[in-house]
Amino acid sequence: MSSSLTADFPVLDFTKFKHDFQAFSEDLFAASTKWGFFILRGTGVNPDSMFDLSRQFFDLPVEEKASKLLNEQTIGYDGNTVTTWAASEGMIFGTNPGGILKTEHLPAWWDQQKRERVEEFKAQCYNLSVDLLSCFAVRLGLDKDYFRRYHEHREPGNSLKLIRYPAMEERPSHKVPRLAEHTDWGSITFVFTSQNGLEIRDPDDKDWVRVPVVDDGIVVNIGDALSLWTGKALKSTMHRITWEGLPRDKSRYSIAYFVNPNYDAVLNPQPSGDPSTSAMTDELNTDLTYRDYYQLRLRLTYAVKDTKTGQRLDENIDSSTLALVNKLNVANRGTIESHMIKA
Repeated sequence: MSSSLTADFPVLDFTKFKHDFQAFSEDLFAASTKWGFFILRGTGVNPDSMFDLSRQFFDLPVEEKASKLLNEQTIGYDGNTVTTWAASEGMIFGTNPGGILKTEHLPAWWDQQKRERVEEFKAQCYNLSVDLLSCFAVRLGLDKDYFRRYHEHREPGNSLKLIRYPAMEERPSHKVPRLAEHTDWGSITFVFTSQNGLEIRDPDDKDWVRVPVVDDGIVVNIGDALSLWTGKALKSTMHRITWEGLPRDKSRYSIAYFVNPNYDAVLNPQPSGDPSTSAMTDELNTDLTYRDYYQLRLRLTYAVKDTKTGQRLDENIDSSTLALVNKLNVANRGTIESHMIKA
């Protein structure tokens, strides 16, 4: 199915945050309830340095890149295994502030100076994320710091992912998409890119719409956790990249910053006095913690191995959590499956 452009895709000006907090919060809430996606300009967060590192790293020999594979702490290289998730490669920097400086689980190319640049960029993204979360809290009638208290620097931490969709001589197996249709797991996600390709479901869930590229713009989307937390008032929207949108002979670089609640956050809807959040409150009161949800999605999405046992983690899925999440009808319209291609 082809995608189309739309003239009313929300583009918000973050400079309003400081001089007209209430109006900005209303704009933010409206975009997030209708689309679940928006473009944010005027943040002052500049990704150029990260893109320089990304291009240099992905040009290295695969043996050097893959010397430290993605682990359960969400640190390492992802791209050595063919999956039904994406025809891409990634370098992921999870954990909390300071963790990238100390970890031994990075390829040797990532020297201390490069690690410091990663930490600095992650800090800028974190500060922006808690500002946005304060807007959602106030708009929902909650304490301004309500969501921030569940996004402190504790496990699992937020993840920065450098991504390359490489040009290819031939398309891989028909099972392998450019990027599978999915929703994100956490609270919010920032995507930095200057290239087209990303598509999302329209507000009526009838068609795919191309996300425009805007100078100085960050693509922001709502994740499953924040959607559940708000009684699905905030929309966690399906998105993808197709082979038609990004042909095999074209490459694409992007950077994603994934904002996660702390593991102990319980994702029950919060009473807010807003009628748009009340309809599903009882149905969504399941006491699901973010730890359980995050670990489930991590195991099913990536070829992650336990660094101590070597066991692939999608082989150890909690069936009760899987059944609960499927019942909640989040993540790929409620169907969660492993993206591993079985031999």
